[in-house]
Amino acid sequence: MFVINEDIIKRLGLPSVEYVATTEGINVTADDVLILGVAREDVIKGRVERYVREFERFGRRKNMGQVRILFDGWEHDPREVYQIREITNWAARLLKNVPHLFYFLAPEDYAMRVFFMCIVDVKSRAGDKVSISKEEGKVLIEKVSKSAVSFAKKSKESVERQFHLAESILHELGYDETA
Repeated sequence: MFVINEDIIKRLGLPSVEYVATTEGINVTADDVLILGVAREDVIKGRVERYVREFERFGRRKNMGQVRILFDGWEHDPREVYQIREITNWAARLLKNVPHLFYFLAPEDYAMRVFFMCIVDVKSRAGDKVSISKEEGKVLIEKVSKSAVSFAKKSKESVERQFHLAESILHELGYDETA
């Protein structure tokens, strides 16, 4: 995995990035990309409370489809994040506390798909192809989609945005491949 650091940002002329420990008190717009860095120590110790609070803030601001989760401290581990038991346990715990999590996850950059792989039982992997149980995948995709859409409805998102959210999740997670 390649991580874009400050030096690369300057060399490529990318816009500056502001790193903050929390978005509390910060004006976040609909165009902002929110990268939620999850500390390795928090994963290992199973701590999700700080992240649950952050998602509560995202909910109050309706940050639909803006969040990417980055697991810090695993860059030198040759495994994919969904192959690391500590991460998959942590991801399941976060989803239990934030069942509408997929409302927030960005469909771009595989952010949504990678998190999904952390919560589903991956049967095998060959290159960039991952195999899961079609039935389990279908049930879980429907579950996370329904929770996200319910949250969108509760947040008074327009019907158009609710449909867009559902379509984004179903498409990104490969729902059509579970039929």
